[in-house]
Amino acid sequence: MRRVLFEVAGVKIHSYGVFLVIAFLAGIWLGQRRAAKFGLTKENALDASFWALILGILGARALYIIQEWDHYSKDTSQIFKLQFDGLTSFGALIGGFLGFVIWAWRAKKPVLSILDLMTACFLLGHPIGRLGCLFNGCCYGGPCDVAWGVPVEGLLGKYHPAQVYDGLMNLAALAILVLWERKNLKPGQSLGLFFVLHGLTRVIYEMWRAGTSSTTISGLPITEAQVAAGAMMIVGVILFLVMGRRKPKTEVAPA
Repeated sequence: MRRVLFEVAGVKIHSYGVFLVIAFLAGIWLGQRRAAKFGLTKENALDASFWALILGILGARALYIIQEWDHYSKDTSQIFKLQFDGLTSFGALIGGFLGFVIWAWRAKKPVLSILDLMTACFLLGHPIGRLGCLFNGCCYGGPCDVAWGVPVEGLLGKYHPAQVYDGLMNLAALAILVLWERKNLKPGQSLGLFFVLHGLTRVIYEMWRAGTSSTTISGLPITEAQVAAGAMMIVGVILFLVMGRRKPKTEVAPA
């Protein structure tokens, strides 16, 4: 755990922010390499990424404030203090999706193409962001006595590095997605598969966090994130099957 990596002229450089920047750059790199596969250019991938970045940060912050409203309602001035430790991955995902959709609408590009493109980019960037969580000391798992357990500031004993587990699962999901795309999936199917894979990783990830860094729903042995991830998986299955049945558009030859 190391929240501050170093200082420059008295300015603290936080590890979480650094890893988020690296995650964003890695996503852009992969997006540019994949762009042609989805009928887009490298410039398209770069432009769309900046829309996703801005709205992704806003979405991550907004959802965090909603989740922690009991705290922010006591001092609303804190709402406008954008801190890297006050973000949520689900909020970033929702905001990022919205950013891609807006870009596609403005650029007159197929929405499904840009969303299919971003799926692998997210699955690559997410594990890097989780390393930021590990250094920041947040999103940790339950108590453990395994050799790779990590200490958490303010708590006794060692805890599962659930952030690392989540990162590894998303890298496995990335490999599965890329392999499935070799089957020439139809537009929208990569997105549907992404929903299923990432949703599954989140359900499993929350099993380590439940009762420690993630609270369960009152009276139920599940967390809010697991409910959202389960819904994501259902939408993903439906989207994958529906898009798979769509017939490709045929061009009408001129008379």
